[in-house]
Amino acid sequence: MIINEVLFVEIFVGMGKMVAWWHEHALGFSLKGKREFKGQHGQQISYWLQNGDANLIITSALEPAAHDLVSFIDRHGNSIKRFAIEVDDIELFYDKLRLKNAIILSAGIEWQETKDEKCGVIRCKLFDDNEIVFVQRINCQGPLPGFTIQEKKKKSNSVVRIDHLASAVRTNESDFWNNYLLQILDLKHVQTIGEEFFANLSTGMKMHVLSSKDNKFNKVIVEPLPEKTRKSQVDIFLQHNFGSGIQHLAFEVDDLIDLVKDLKSRGVVFTPVPQKYYDEMQNEFPDLPIEMMRKSNVLCEKDGDKLLLQVFTEPIGDRPTLFYEFIQRVNNYDGFGARNVHQLFKSLEIHINGEA
Repeated sequence: MIINEVLFVEIFVGMGKMVAWWHEHALGFSLKGKREFKGQHGQQISYWLQNGDANLIITSALEPAAHDLVSFIDRHGNSIKRFAIEVDDIELFYDKLRLKNAIILSAGIEWQETKDEKCGVIRCKLFDDNEIVFVQRINCQGPLPGFTIQEKKKKSNSVVRIDHLASAVRTNESDFWNNYLLQILDLKHVQTIGEEFFANLSTGMKMHVLSSKDNKFNKVIVEPLPEKTRKSQVDIFLQHNFGSGIQHLAFEVDDLIDLVKDLKSRGVVFTPVPQKYYDEMQNEFPDLPIEMMRKSNVLCEKDGDKLLLQVFTEPIGDRPTLFYEFIQRVNNYDGFGARNVHQLFKSLEIHINGEA
């Protein structure tokens, strides 16, 4: 079973037009199209945005009858509802999902048609209220049928594609979802880190990293460590998201430093990094442009001549939940920054305790 790259990520929001506008004018996405349609329970509107090969769909309700959408936003705020993976043969894929004991939400394959456009969709349960959807498209101009294509063209910034999705689940849940995704998506297990990785720190997390065999689809699952005395960002997400869900979405870019400079000029705010982190980086890797990274809030992990550069936005809504990551993989670095995670947790602890 071949898993392709993520076709799109769909975000449920209260005011679609405004959130789409922010993605367009702050993050540099292009508005490619929009559609009004009858959802599962009521009328909805979706905006399709694109940057490189990364596709986002911003969806909101047009009437209270769309209670599946309205109740999701009420519980979780503006947040990712689902991500989609494109398949070649939806009927064959449906049979394979049943054999693999996938939790299928749709009553068989759901077919959507608009004029000459058609697609088959299978919805599968993920976490509390999320979904993985598998899509076979036939003559579709957009990610799904029915989008009215926008004529205006806009130069996007250096986003290449969606690199990975990271999710936060409750304590003792990550093993279940890790095994579930390995089974239904035929992924490989890349890495697990846990308590031993955060020894002598008052905070930490357990993290599973999963990837498709060609490394084009990547998934990260994290859970809190209950024995730690201080809450981590995972605990905070679970509290304000009212349960498990997709915590952040990562975009691969060509030039991270240049992108951060551009996005800051558009008003995008990035998560600050303790100065202690850069001081330690300077001592360990004096050949790297640490001051440039410090100015841009960029994290760096080094493996020989390979580099992983990462930066995180502040939460995109009012709740401290969903945020974005931008990532640059220099010389085909294929890891996920586990050492960065440890160093950042360590630096945050020193910063909070007033030691530096």
